[in-house]
Parts: sequence; C-alpha cells; structure tokens
Amino acid sequence: MVNMSYFLAAIFFLVCDFLFKEMKQILPEIFYGQNLISDPVVETIYGSVEGFNYKMESGDNAEIFLGIPFAAPPIEKLRYEKPQEVQKWNETLKAKEFPAACATFDTFMSHQENEDCLYLNIFKPKNHTSNGYPILFFVYGGGFLIGDTKTYGYKNISDNLVSQGIIVVTIQYRLGPFGFFSTGDSRLPGNYGLWDSIEALKFVNKIIDKFNGDKSRITIAGTSAGSAIVSLLGLSEEGYNLFSQILPMSGSAFSQWGSKNAVVEVTNEVVDEIGCESNSTKIKECLKEKSVSEFQKVLKPKVLFTLRDDISLLSIGPKMDGDFIKVNCLKKATKNAPKRPIFIGVCSQESIMSTTPNPFFPLPNKYFNLPIEKIKIYSKSDFEDFVRVILAKEKYFGNNSEEFVKEVTEFYANQTNDENSDFNFFFEQYTTLISDLNFNIPALREAILKAENKNPTYFYVYDYNVDISDTAPKLARGLSHGGDIINLFGGLYKPIELNESGKKVQKKFINLIANFIKNGNLFIKF
Repeated sequence: MVNMSYFLAAIFFLVCDFLFKEMKQILPEIFYGQNLISDPVVETIYGSVEGFNYKMESGDNAEIFLGIPFAAPPIEKLRYEKPQEVQKWNETLKAKEFPAACATFDTFMSHQENEDCLYLNIFKPKNHTSNGYPILFFVYGGGFLIGDTKTYGYKNISDNLVSQGIIVVTIQYRLGPFGFFSTGDSRLPGNYGLWDSIEALKFVNKIIDKFNGDKSRITIAGTSAGSAIVSLLGLSEEGYNLFSQILPMSGSAFSQWGSKNAVVEVTNEVVDEIGCESNSTKIKECLKEKSVSEFQKVLKPKVLFTLRDDISLLSIGPKMDGDFIKVNCLKKATKNAPKRPIFIGVCSQESIMSTTPNPFFPLPNKYFNLPIEKIKIYSKSDFEDFVRVILAKEKYFGNNSEEFVKEVTEFYANQTNDENSDFNFFFEQYTTLISDLNFNIPALREAILKAENKNPTYFYVYDYNVDISDTAPKLARGLSHGGDIINLFGGLYKPIELNESGKKVQKKFINLIANFIKNGNLFIKF
C-alpha cells in the first residue's frame, strides 16, 4: 500500500512538472500583453514613461511607447508661436495610445484631431545593447495639410526595422494654417511645423539614451512633405548638431512645393475672410482668437490641397524666412551645412497620383487628375496645351513662350515609344513631365549639390510596382508617389499583397534602408 502511494505520488509530480514546463511555453503565447511579461517603464529627465510589449514576427520583443509629449501644447497663447519645452510630469505617463492628429483644414482620415498634438512615439528592441541602438527619426507626409503617426502604426515598423536593431521615433508637427501660415514678415513668420520638428529632435537627443539609443547615430527620414521637411532640417543651423544622416524619400527642399512663397498669398486671403485684417499689426492676436471650425469653413473651399494653375500643386507649406534657414539660397545653405551621409530617392512615376483620378485630389479639371476617358485619348496637342498654359506662362518667358513649348514637347515626344504598349504614350509623357518637375529634378539637384560639397551621397529609384490602385489606378507604368514608404512600413490604408518577387524586392529595400541607418552605407548582397 505504501509502495503504491509512493508510485502515485511520483506519477503526480512527473505530470505536474510536465504541465508546468508546457505552460511556461504556451502562457506567454496565450496571454502575451496581459502583464505576464511586465510592461516596460523608462525613467527620463521629464518623468517616467510606461509602454507595452509587442512580439515581432522574428520572435523577439519590441517595446512600444505611444503619445509622449515633446513640447507644450501649441494652443491658445502658444498658437502661432515657436514650440515651447514640455513641462515635467509627476505621475508615470501611460504611453499606450497614439496621439490625436494635428488639427487642419480638412482630412481624408477618420482619426481624431486636436490642436494639442505635439507628441512622438518610440519603438525599440527589448534586448539591451551596451553600445546603444541607432535611431530612425521619421516625419510623415501629407502635403503639409494632413497626416499623423497613427496611420503608420507600430507593427510593420517593428517587424521591418526594430527587429534589425533600430529604434524608430515617429513625430507629429502642426499642419495647414496652424503649421505654415505666414504673412512673410515678423507679424506671422510661419514655418511652425518646421520648428516643431526641431523641438522633437532636441527632445529625442535629451531622452533617447534612457531608451538604449545612441544619439550620435540619428538618421532623420521623411516621406513626401515629410521628406521636404527633413531636407530643410539638413540645411538649418538649428539642426547642425542634432542628427548624423538624412533619408529624404520622394520630396526635397529643392522642389518648388518644398519651400515657396505662395503661402503668403493664401494666408492674406484667409486672414481677410476669417475676419482679421491682413494689413493689421495685431494679426497674430486676432488669429489666436479664432476657432478651428472657423479656419476650416474658410479654407476647405479655397485650397483643397492644390492650386490648379500651379505645377507645384501645393499652396501651403514652408517658406524661406531668414530664420529657420539663415541664408536665402538653398545652394549656399547646402555648402554651409555639416557633411553628412544622405540617401535620397524617388519612385519611378511619382505623379500618377496627380494625373489620374484620385480621392486625395478630388477636383479633376482640364489639366490635372484627368478622367479615364480623357486619358485614353490624350494626344500630343493636349501635351502642348498643358505646357503652354501651365508652364510656359508669358510672365516667365515673355516672347519666348512658344519656343519653350516647342522644345519641351520635342524632348518628351522623342522618348522611346513602345508601339505595343497598352498605355497612352503622350499621357505617360505628360505624367513623367510632372514627375520630373515636382520630384525627380529637385531630388537629383539636391543629390548633386550634396555630392559636390563632399557629402557621402546615395540615390535610389524604386520601380517595382505595388498595387495601391485605390489611390493610383493603373493608367501609366511605374510606381506612384508613396510606393516606397508602403514597401518600408507596409500598407498605410489597406494591406498590400506581394508575390514572391515583390517580397524579395521589398526585403532588399528594407535591408538597404536598415544598413544605411546602422552603417551609413548601402553595402548589401543582391
């Protein structure tokens, strides 16, 4: 009887030991995120921050911190002022939800908006390294009018970049009238969204070591309007000691839309219509009293993302002000700036988004976002008409306007014409012309100037097509604006589906970006 009791007890303990070992394996899988793995807490000079864990596809863990304030809320008296340093907090900050998007004149997104929006997010590897991780500081795009960090999420960023030993920081900046309105003088100098980006960089430099980051290895990157912002950051004396590398993706300060004075005209028009006199010395004080809805009511029918008689497409954005960029010449600013590696690039057919039907450009007309019926019959005379009306304006070329029309038309008409193509040749050339003017030539100009001034310079063209037909119908060959960032961060508005070749190209591109962030070069095996 005693022997049987010992036998049963032994069996019981063996079973318990087996179950305990099995449960140790499966409990984290079942209950991951429910505090069996404790939520990470980081102590910073501003206060403690509590995030949460995310198990990446690699099997490793990432620590996610969402909605960390990097500046005082830019509301009330701080509207239309440079960002102020954030105040310290006493209680542990629960950094577990994305911040609301910055308020603007309109949005195509359903995310919540708020003027109190100067927050950033940090995604980091859980494992500690003695040398500190390199940092990617990312600025979203959206024509300086829309955008937020929630759109990009944290899962794809973690799976693609954090898994490779990179800390990723995504920031928000003021948009539209609150970020870029300017009267062109000291009354309302503008560029507040740029100053927000600088303040975020300063904040990251102060606290990133507590997240196991190496502040001497910060790469600033952006897409579209965010790309133009980081391009400008690379030229501003304010950012000389705040980062080490630049990664502009599909946008440049050298684009006409990247730094122009059209915002002054729009500002003055809106100021008068909203009930503040544009010639008043108290213009800033008056605008601070207006509600967000009052701005939206005036702005929505006025700009709606684009000026239709202007090739640059955007009417609100940064401008040369003699403050953020001290000199009034980008070429001179490039010469003066520190020598830093730059990896700049474009998609192969950026402007498909502005020549085809597109929900983000909801006002098709004779010259932009053409209807499908027109695209199919687009002719050489249509191309000439576009050049004549939009580009060869008499105020620019005087009596030489027609000669300019002829030379431009001949250049693009003499490109190789694939007779067997399913695409309209002159429509594709028209799309290429707009891509050249808004993206390709400015990016090349920036790259050439950087190289001439001894900056290690790399350039890419992303040509592998990705199905983003919700925003860019397949009416011309090539990859549309935003295709590169979709490959890097995953589908922003819908999942992208890639075949095996597409997955290989995507992986190579991600590895190129990761290698540049970590090592400052692009040496990988293809």
